[in-house]
Amino acid sequence: MKNIKPLLFAGLMAPGLALADASDYSYIEGTYLQGDISDVEIDGYAIEASLEFVDRILAVASFTDLGLDDDTAGADLEGDIQAFGLGYIFGRNDTASVYGTASYIEYDVRGRLGAFTFADDSDGVQFELGARMNLSPEAELYVAVKHTDLGQGDEETTPGVGLVYRFLPALSGTLTYDRNSEDDIMGLGLRLTF
Repeated sequence: MKNIKPLLFAGLMAPGLALADASDYSYIEGTYLQGDISDVEIDGYAIEASLEFVDRILAVASFTDLGLDDDTAGADLEGDIQAFGLGYIFGRNDTASVYGTASYIEYDVRGRLGAFTFADDSDGVQFELGARMNLSPEAELYVAVKHTDLGQGDEETTPGVGLVYRFLPALSGTLTYDRNSEDDIMGLGLRLTF
């Protein structure tokens, strides 16, 4: 996590970031993730896709694979998160847009501590509400809140912020940061817009 914090800060504070297209909702993105979940250091990757298949209507999908950041002898932890759903763009203009999504989400966690192994599968729903704002011709800032409900009182709300910087007409770099009461995850990725 220490590696990504300086990059996130530099990206947010870089000079010249003062019109990316906040209306591009058709993309695929790959992200390296690093952070803490319940005081356990993790890293992994995420693949996210969004497609505006009808004016203002989105199809969204994501896959996340996380594991322990270090190789502690006798311990292993892996988790997969899969989600797919639909979204709607509530409003947009030349400089900003507001969107919401509703997704089915599935968690698959496996672990080993010495001779003890465990596995847990959960599923539920995730709702996201966000806004995307242009900062310059190349840069876009977004803020979002995700609420995940896995049933039986297992709920969490996670606010997040990110910066998308367009290097080429269809290729952008991304910096993300999500945090709730127990989790702190940063990401560095590439987005291909189509």
